[in-house]
Amino acid sequence: MTGADVTKVADLAEAVHRDYPENAAVFGACFRLYPAGCHVVDIGEERIGGYLIAHPGRFDTPSVLDVPLERLPEPADCYYLHDLALAPAARGHGLAGAAVEIVIAEARRSGLDTLALIAVGDAHGFWRHQGFTPLDGGLLDPAKGYGPEARALIRRI
Repeated sequence: MTGADVTKVADLAEAVHRDYPENAAVFGACFRLYPAGCHVVDIGEERIGGYLIAHPGRFDTPSVLDVPLERLPEPADCYYLHDLALAPAARGHGLAGAAVEIVIAEARRSGLDTLALIAVGDAHGFWRHQGFTPLDGGLLDPAKGYGPEARALIRRI
């Protein structure tokens, strides 16, 4: 991902995550704070087919929906998968599973042995298939903005 991709990522996020909107400033902050965890799938003609945003994080401070990070949580105790989205045309090619493998490799390089994320919408089955389980029952503080079906999940690596 490059700085020029931030707007494209925000546009794709708006199209894919309609019930969980995040403005471009959220993605811009992630890119500014931890560019090594920001990836896109280029599908040509200056379009992206998907993106992956991840960074070191903490179990006790999950992201608040649509609020840009001011700094990375310290000390990190997990590698946080902030967001993963694929355009409909990019689905069915194994890219989501490949993204999980990228996150695992990045976590290991960072010296972290646990992945964490917040599963929303109908993605729970996908994350379960990827080896994620609920963290402390998975329930989140409603103030985080993700909705009642959202769950905090982890995966030890």
